[in-house]
Amino acid sequence: MQLDRHPFIARLSHLIKLSEVDLACLERIIESERSIKKRRDLVVDGYEYRNLCFVKDGYAMRYKLLRNGKRQILNVILPGDVIGLPVSFFDRSIYSVIALSDLKFNVCPIEAYIELCFQRPQFGLALSWLAVQEAAIYAEHIVDIGRRTPIERLGHFLPEIHSRLLDVGRAEKSGFELPFSQEVMADVLGLSVPHLNRVMQRLRSEELINSRGRVIEFPDPLALQTLAHFQPLNLTPIPLPSAQRAM
Repeated sequence: MQLDRHPFIARLSHLIKLSEVDLACLERIIESERSIKKRRDLVVDGYEYRNLCFVKDGYAMRYKLLRNGKRQILNVILPGDVIGLPVSFFDRSIYSVIALSDLKFNVCPIEAYIELCFQRPQFGLALSWLAVQEAAIYAEHIVDIGRRTPIERLGHFLPEIHSRLLDVGRAEKSGFELPFSQEVMADVLGLSVPHLNRVMQRLRSEELINSRGRVIEFPDPLALQTLAHFQPLNLTPIPLPSAQRAM
C-alpha cells in the first residue's frame, strides 16, 4: 500500500518530516482500503470501536442522537481526517459517525498504532497535535451555536471547510467545491434550510462569496473572515528535539 499521496500523510507532512522508514512502519500496521456506502453508520454510539480510520476520499459526520430523537452534529469529516479519534480511547463510543457520501478509508487497529508510538514516538506526537486541532474546531462550533449570528455561522463554516480541504490538496486557493447538501449544512449550523438559503443569498448579495452550483469562491476573503471572526487553525510544526536543532 502506498501512503505517500494519502491526504492523512499530507496533514502529517505539515507537522513533522516523515522518513521513508517512518512511512514503511505506518504502512505495515494499516489494513487495505475499505469503503462504505452513503448513509451507512461506521461508528455507533454506545458500542465498542477500537480503530483509527484515515479517510482517503469522501465525507462523513460525527453526531449525537438523543433519546427524544433529536440529533446534534458535532463535526464534519473530510479527507485526511481520522475517524476513531477520540472514540477509540473510550471503552465504548460516545457518538456515531455516518457517511455523507461513499467513503474510502484505511483502517489501523488502535492497539497497533499504540505499539507504533512506543517504537516511533513521533507518531504519538502527531496524533496529539491533530487532537488539539480537533478540540479547537469543536470550540469554534460551540461559539457558533452560542454567540454567532446565522450569517456569521455560515461565514465561519465556509472558510473553515475551505482551509481544511486546502490543507490536504483538495481545494483551490480561491475556493472549493462544497461537498455537503443544504440539509446537512443547516443541521451543522443549527438553522432551517430556508433560513440557510436566505443567509447564503445575503453573502452573495454582499459579494462575500460567489457560487456556481456547488463551487464556492471568496472574492474578498479578508472581509468574510472579519465578518465571521474567523481565524485559520494553523498548527505550528512539531519542534525537533534539542539535539537535532543544534545540528
